[in-house]
Amino acid sequence: MDQASRQARTQETDLFFSLSLDLLCIADFDGRFLRLNPAWQETLGFSIEELQSRPYIEFVHPEDRENTIAEAQRLRLGGATWSFENRYRSKDGSYKWLRWTCASDPTSRRLYAIARNVTELRRLQEDLRLANETLEDQVRQRTEELLHTNQVLGSLIDACPHAIVAVDTKRNVTIWNNAATQIFGWTVSEVLGAKVPFVTDETREESNVFNQRALRGETFTNHQMRRARRDGGTVDLLVSAAPLRDSSGAINGFLTVATDITEQQKLEQQFLRAQRLESLGTLASGIAHDLNNVLAPIGMAMELIRMKFPGSGIEDTLDLVDNCVTRGADLIRQVLTFVRGVRGQRVAVQTRHLLLDTARVLAQTLPKSITINSDIPRDLWSVQADPTQIHQVLMNLCLNARDAMSQGGRLTITARNIVLDETYTKMNPGLKPGPYAVIEILDTGHGIPAEIHDKVFEAFFTTKEAGKGTGIGLSTVAAIVRNHGGCINLYSEVGGGTSFKIYFPALTGDASESRAGEKEMPIGTGELILIVDDEAAVRDIAKLVLETHGYRVIAAQDGAEGVAVYAKHVDEVRLVISDLDMPVMSGTAMIRSLERINPDVRVISASGLASNGRLSHNGDSSRFRRMLSKPYTASDLLRTVDEVLKAS
Repeated sequence: MDQASRQARTQETDLFFSLSLDLLCIADFDGRFLRLNPAWQETLGFSIEELQSRPYIEFVHPEDRENTIAEAQRLRLGGATWSFENRYRSKDGSYKWLRWTCASDPTSRRLYAIARNVTELRRLQEDLRLANETLEDQVRQRTEELLHTNQVLGSLIDACPHAIVAVDTKRNVTIWNNAATQIFGWTVSEVLGAKVPFVTDETREESNVFNQRALRGETFTNHQMRRARRDGGTVDLLVSAAPLRDSSGAINGFLTVATDITEQQKLEQQFLRAQRLESLGTLASGIAHDLNNVLAPIGMAMELIRMKFPGSGIEDTLDLVDNCVTRGADLIRQVLTFVRGVRGQRVAVQTRHLLLDTARVLAQTLPKSITINSDIPRDLWSVQADPTQIHQVLMNLCLNARDAMSQGGRLTITARNIVLDETYTKMNPGLKPGPYAVIEILDTGHGIPAEIHDKVFEAFFTTKEAGKGTGIGLSTVAAIVRNHGGCINLYSEVGGGTSFKIYFPALTGDASESRAGEKEMPIGTGELILIVDDEAAVRDIAKLVLETHGYRVIAAQDGAEGVAVYAKHVDEVRLVISDLDMPVMSGTAMIRSLERINPDVRVISASGLASNGRLSHNGDSSRFRRMLSKPYTASDLLRTVDEVLKAS
């Protein structure tokens, strides 16, 4: 091609770039724009110079960055032309949805892309979805008419939050919407054209009767039934059904709309149980009164016999009867604690002695396959409490730990004194600043899935087999701890064990000397610290503590954003404080990425299971790596930061 032809070709390209309404760009493999057309400035408001002055990933919405980076990397490695969507920040702070078509040239290390602004299209789609939801009640009445309008029917059915399933006269599935997949677990590709998969041998006869009546033209409304899920569980449903007819009026199938009422059924059952429990409480109060009337004279008679027949040789027998009376009274108080929330007698309890007694009982009763460790300081503070109820709390948690270690393991009972500051109490609204005795029950069992952490303290919730758990143990524990002015925190991960930390307000006399002897908080000298945590309250409070003690702070809300922020400030960041359990990218994965950027990165990992020892980063005991038990006090945070920064 001669010079004139090349010049003409260049002019044509420039004209194409300037006239295109789509956003055209050329970027290098290092993540920067090399060439942009005017449509970018018209769409986003940034000038071409502003867009080219920073890596393009900085303009991408934080939630879309990880996917954008992954797609760009795949294209750099020789991937084919591909399309995807992400959000780009406008100069006014809003975000525009862009639909991309991209290709790469590994030889020139260039990315070539065309983007179309689909923000308005997405807004119209959202408006359509909201409009479709208002038509939900009309689905059953107008199904036959809507079947002839496939586009409207598809949008309506996909937007409906209830399962919509249609079958033909041979009972093969013809319609299966997204909600049906969410409720039952099978995808549309697996069920379309086949028999419905949620009918089991136990429900087949009921299903056959239902199907036959529907195919005869009957209409059902709010019919309750139970069907199987793909994962082996069951789901309770409220089902309505109507026959489908062809253009001649003949029945060619039927359609059902099913609502998942499993949670509603559970709530109703809990309500009924609560009513029965209320009745039990009334009955227990009456029985307790009568039993106390029976036990009281027995106890007094024992004292009279001791006084009347001293040295008679029956002291052991009297002690046995006296212990039985005391135990009976304790049992009555425990029953009333659960069913009525009765407040027991509060006395100054030597917490250390109570924990040591509990450890001795467990050593004699738990299977030999479970090792019991205890770490209880001699100066552990006393608490104002009902010792019987505290013993009930400890035994309940330890027996739950035993059940979680059916193949054996390690049960650890630890305790420590702590003075909680406002930093900690802001993360735990149930507590007030002051001295506390903290007890931890830690096991190495199978752990508790994150999705049920919020449910374990609910009444009647249990993961144990029928007949092996009532679901009232942990709810009673939580009630007792709460009634004592404390709180209980759960930390667990599947396969990584479980920790329950209980905070009881300590008697102020025991704590005064410790508070007076506290060391002065360390002060920073302007070091930049990156905090990565998906909990906004934790980020904000930790940031406030550090900034008020001489540090500079930047923050990120997940691991992916943490990597991006660290990469941008790698020469300034002196220390990273990261939660381990975060969405998008976990803390452990983020730390590995940071180490690839800077092998000497200093990291403090925060976790509720830090004391377990199994969550340390790759088992690394480097002086640049520390674990911080979460939630932490301002003193814990500042001293750990100071130690890691001064490590050499």
